[in-house]
Amino acid sequence: MNLTIESGIELNDGRFIPRLAFGTFDLADGDEVTAAVTCAIEAGYRHIDCARFYGNEKGVGAALAASGVPRDELFIASKVWNDRQIDGTVRESVEESLRDLQLDHLDLLLIHWPVAGKFAGTWRIFEQLREEGLVRSIGVSNFRVTHLRELMAGGNVAPALDQMEHHPYLQDAGTLAFCRENDIVYEAWSPLGRGGCLDDPVIGEIARAHGASPAQIIIAWHVQHGVIPLPRSKNPERIRANARMLVEPLTEAEMASINALDKGKPVIEGIDPANFAPYLNNLSSHL
Repeated sequence: MNLTIESGIELNDGRFIPRLAFGTFDLADGDEVTAAVTCAIEAGYRHIDCARFYGNEKGVGAALAASGVPRDELFIASKVWNDRQIDGTVRESVEESLRDLQLDHLDLLLIHWPVAGKFAGTWRIFEQLREEGLVRSIGVSNFRVTHLRELMAGGNVAPALDQMEHHPYLQDAGTLAFCRENDIVYEAWSPLGRGGCLDDPVIGEIARAHGASPAQIIIAWHVQHGVIPLPRSKNPERIRANARMLVEPLTEAEMASINALDKGKPVIEGIDPANFAPYLNNLSSHL
């Protein structure tokens, strides 16, 4: 496997998505997120993951506009938040993202969470936006197998991607397997477990063997599984380090030892995409 930041994965709609993304959650709008995205682009990232909920797309847009990178070399994703998943506001949310990001189209648009009774209708609007060219690919975030089955049963287009919390301590083999079986690319938010996996002794031992950081090992583990990780940082050194993917792949034994770390442990105990409503008010301070 060619573990480089330039390589990509083919989506089920025939488009290609870079296999490593830069996350922008919890980066303050303005100078902070603009500096972080600028550093990420300079480090080689071309896939930038955004969302209206993050409240920083203006700062991301400033970095994109100043980057000098041709638009067709960038892959920009955004998401529609839960309270916009009603008729008349989905399109408005997308248009707001495009305005703030200073773009004429999104490469990927995701439903942020599977709001019961709303996500099927939202998906139909997504399909329309795709046909119109405002977005190139459409997908979902935080959708478990039951949500995916319901969406696919009522939609004309299967999701190109499902973005889930995924890291060595939370691997959700069932959703990952379903996505593989149905040609849905799997993307990992919180790929380092919000840093909780970095001090694991198993990962530390593998990192020493490769002369790499624990974060680089975890990123390689994701990539070798065909999962797209989206690490996030505002530290320039860490941004650059995370972009340097391993020259040599992890061995089968090393992959197996990281696989064995699964504890079914999310970064926020108790949050479940199937019943997340009680926690929405706290998401901004935890995710």
